[in-house]
Amino acid sequence: MNKKRIVRIVTALLAVLLIGAAMLSLTSCAGSKEEKIESSWTAADADAATYFTRILPMSAEAREKFVAASRGYNMSAEGFDKNADAPDLGVVDLEGAKAALELVKPQDDASKVKFEEFRTALTAEQVKDIVTRMGETVSLEADNGPIDTLLVWIGKFLQILTKITGGKYVLGLLVFALVVEIVMLPFGIKQQKNSIKQAKLRPKEMAIRNKYKGRNDQATQQKMAQEIQKMYQEEGYNPMGGCLPLLIQLPVILALYQIVIDPLRYVLGKAATLSSALTTYCTTAKAAGGLGLSIGNGKGTIELLSQAGNKLEGLKSFAYYSNASECYADLTNVAIPDFELFGQNMGNVPSFTSILVLVPILTFVFYFASMKLNRKFTYQPAVQDAQMGCSNNMMDITMPLMSVYIAFIVPAAVGIYWMFKSVLSTLKSFIMSKVMPVPVFTEEDYKAAEKALKGKGKSESRPVERTAASGTKPRSLHYIDEDDEPLPPPVPERVEEPAKKKVEKDEPATEVKPSQVPNLKEDRKNTDNKNK
Repeated sequence: MNKKRIVRIVTALLAVLLIGAAMLSLTSCAGSKEEKIESSWTAADADAATYFTRILPMSAEAREKFVAASRGYNMSAEGFDKNADAPDLGVVDLEGAKAALELVKPQDDASKVKFEEFRTALTAEQVKDIVTRMGETVSLEADNGPIDTLLVWIGKFLQILTKITGGKYVLGLLVFALVVEIVMLPFGIKQQKNSIKQAKLRPKEMAIRNKYKGRNDQATQQKMAQEIQKMYQEEGYNPMGGCLPLLIQLPVILALYQIVIDPLRYVLGKAATLSSALTTYCTTAKAAGGLGLSIGNGKGTIELLSQAGNKLEGLKSFAYYSNASECYADLTNVAIPDFELFGQNMGNVPSFTSILVLVPILTFVFYFASMKLNRKFTYQPAVQDAQMGCSNNMMDITMPLMSVYIAFIVPAAVGIYWMFKSVLSTLKSFIMSKVMPVPVFTEEDYKAAEKALKGKGKSESRPVERTAASGTKPRSLHYIDEDDEPLPPPVPERVEEPAKKKVEKDEPATEVKPSQVPNLKEDRKNTDNKNK
């Protein structure tokens, strides 16, 4: 499998996982595991009451059981139902208090001795004193940073829309989603223009791809990618230009999600500490003065407000906070939105035992249909390999399935908001495709682009070496030929024969050696001597 192909598939999967992880981190309801309490008496602990006032809040379970004991209940007793209605009995259950202290038993021997002495001599007055000392003061002043301040402003706008729609929070969310789409419209227009520009280059891109069709080696694919990138640069097109709107929309979506699930903080403008205090009150057992609701801390306050409703009266005497009555007054001086729609509380989390199970199912249907239709209405770059097409089909299934999972662990209002966003996204894509249509090309356009590419290749062709054996251009995986037509065979070199000597017909030519040449002077001298 090609490395680039693997990178594309892995990148797509990582994007899905990162988005899912971001959403799950916001909706996670799993509390952190409590650490083992290891403590000992210090010089600051003047008496046992001071020590336990400091140690008991370190364990949520120990604190809950100790406060329940101060109201007359032993939560450690066998068969005790902590979710049963439990009014303040006005008496102290010492056995329950002693059982709660066992959860924070010190580890060193010296402290164990003091611990046992105090636990044995524990009195009802001491239990009441420790509970009073443990009471925390909740800050009701909102201390928001720049980002939270911005979210509060946006939440205030959502509050105005909710009031316009008759106080219905879900209807306000739908109008809010429409406004968000209008605000994000310029980024959608920019993305559509980028798609149109890319579509106009489609014939040239396909001409380049057809030029290297049938060659799957890495060197060829790299050369093809370089030519396409060069063509993009010459035409002034940036392939990453369409990613900017997506990068901007992701943090916006996550920020809006926080506003939707935490209306107490961002819509009603209350302090984060008050949201935390309300969560503690709602999830604390009824025996300890809470509501005993099973709500996770990561789901915001939408579920708290929808379930607590008019049950906040007990917050005034909640023993965990020294200013509990002030917290109650701060919560009741604002108009809490109505989370019902069609007779159902959309602040509750869907389950298989309620009709709200339709919300995750419809979320899958709307999300799946939206992805298919958006792909039809928007420009889709050419997919040249089956693996990439397979990864797209896989994302068409995995993303909607992930939305179903998330819709099952968050309040139903979030799923309704998600469905409406899918509808608006599809409608926007449809309108864009009509107002700013993507050009469509015919087969003749692609052939013209191929012809123009061949003409350009010939004008820019370079002399190529021929091999002496075949007379054709050398082909290599490390070199991509500009022109694949075979060249004519080379003309063989003309070899000149050595010049032949002129030979007479009657006498063959012989070679004369220097020693055979006669000495004329010697012959004449010898002749004169003979004559004398």
